[in-house]
Amino acid sequence: MPRTPPFHVWVDLTGKWSGPAPGVLLAWRRTDRRGWEAWVVRAESYSTGVGVEVLLTQAWVSAALVRPVGEPG
Repeated sequence: MPRTPPFHVWVDLTGKWSGPAPGVLLAWRRTDRRGWEAWVVRAESYSTGVGVEVLLTQAWVSAALVRPVGEPG
């Protein structure tokens, strides 16, 4: 994924790509232990029982768990 951040991505922390969350990739880094990682902010919707809310999280995740928007799954 040789692109310069920031750009829109799909993030699936399970690695199964059955329900990825939308996100923005902000930075890259390479570590000795985990290889390439992406700094992402992702948005996930969840039910409150009376409506829907959105949870934003940011974290370093394995590059294997991130795909650019528009790239086939």
